[in-house]
Amino acid sequence: MVSLLGAGEPSLKQGMAIYAYSANKSMDKTAFYNADGDFMIVPHSGTLYVRTLTGRLTVKPKEFLIVPRGIKFSIDVKENVKGWIAEVFGQHFTLPELGPIGANGLANPEHFEYPTAWFEDKKEEWTIINKYIGEMFEAKSDFSPYDVVGWKGNYSAYKYDMSKYNTIGSISYDHPDPCIFTVMTVKSAMGEG
Repeated sequence: MVSLLGAGEPSLKQGMAIYAYSANKSMDKTAFYNADGDFMIVPHSGTLYVRTLTGRLTVKPKEFLIVPRGIKFSIDVKENVKGWIAEVFGQHFTLPELGPIGANGLANPEHFEYPTAWFEDKKEEWTIINKYIGEMFEAKSDFSPYDVVGWKGNYSAYKYDMSKYNTIGSISYDHPDPCIFTVMTVKSAMGEG
């Protein structure tokens, strides 16, 4: 990961950062979690095979992955991969309010894909990397972090396929509200993000 820009401060839980990533090797027995905020991982090239505490997801270009704060994950690759990561320190990524659009349009909640519970019960050495207040910390574990047998709720990693996105409004002339292109938003301390 290479930092491209940022604003705010992770210790204050305000702001965001943008990174570029590139990899040609799987994480294998290494897991990562972010104590600073949520990640939105957007592959540009190559497919990501993601293992999380709540299950597995395959994320291809034209899809994005949200990994909430504190969720451990590992990424496996079969080819060179590149893409971008947006990190938000305060609130979580959410769907924008639809307002006058009504119940349909933009990104529909039923189009988001959550993993099916999956676990492994392995006694082997793992490296756990934690990002906390902009610094990386490392710890060793003698068992797999993916030993969660089941989960309930919606605090999980999930993905979205952008081909399902429905832009609302005419863009043939004039200047429509730019929110018609908003897939996800983050509410600021002052309200909408």
